[in-house]
Amino acid sequence: MLAHELMTSSPYCVTARTPVSQIMRVMVDQEISAVMVIGDDGTLIGIVSEGDLVQRHDTLHQKKMDHWLAQLAEGETLNLDFLQSLQLAEQTASSVMHSPVIAVDDSAKLAEIADILLKHGIKRVPVIREGRLVGIVSRRDILRALLAQDA
Repeated sequence: MLAHELMTSSPYCVTARTPVSQIMRVMVDQEISAVMVIGDDGTLIGIVSEGDLVQRHDTLHQKKMDHWLAQLAEGETLNLDFLQSLQLAEQTASSVMHSPVIAVDDSAKLAEIADILLKHGIKRVPVIREGRLVGIVSRRDILRALLAQDA
């Protein structure tokens, strides 16, 4: 099977300026685990996954943030409005997206796609045709294809 036969067509896309709070709402409402980030010229420039959003709250990230905020404050208390502006929900796609994006051509074979997912430790890969985003293949799409072959 080829990517264009496996893929989910027309994945949800946002711009680099889309607020993270809006991306989180879309993921929950649409029951999707990632959105594609498209540049002003329509090209794929990044991807934001649930993991990108959850990892921003991990302890290592928080320790780094606390360290730099302490340096910035120089012993003073930081303004509460400033601290709130640093929250994830106020950020945009460009600040949390993975870029550059690993993508496959729409003629990529199932085995090639599976190898890419495993090699890079990713759960999904965008599908490109003539430089434009046309779909996305996830691990679930591959499982569906394998089940269909057994039927």
